[in-house]
Amino acid sequence: MIDPIGVTPGHIQGSRAEPRDAAKVVPLQAVRAPQPAAVAETSARDTAKALAARPPVDAERVQMIKRALQEGRYPIVPAKIADRMIAAQMKWVEKK
Repeated sequence: MIDPIGVTPGHIQGSRAEPRDAAKVVPLQAVRAPQPAAVAETSARDTAKALAARPPVDAERVQMIKRALQEGRYPIVPAKIADRMIAAQMKWVEKK
């Protein structure tokens, strides 16, 4: 026999499970959309303005690398430089 589609009482370890408060209905409350979207947008604008005010280059890191180059402590691997130059060139080529 095929059970019809719908809610039917289930069986738990040989006994029948009946709903206790079948007549109890929980009223639904109106749902309002939260307002943090405007806050996030304002925060994103403030962050963008703060980032635009600073230079896009970390000047301290550049100075650290320059000092390491002058002192001979910066590892220069020609193969890695060549690989990155080739990868950059590949990104410049227009894809048709």
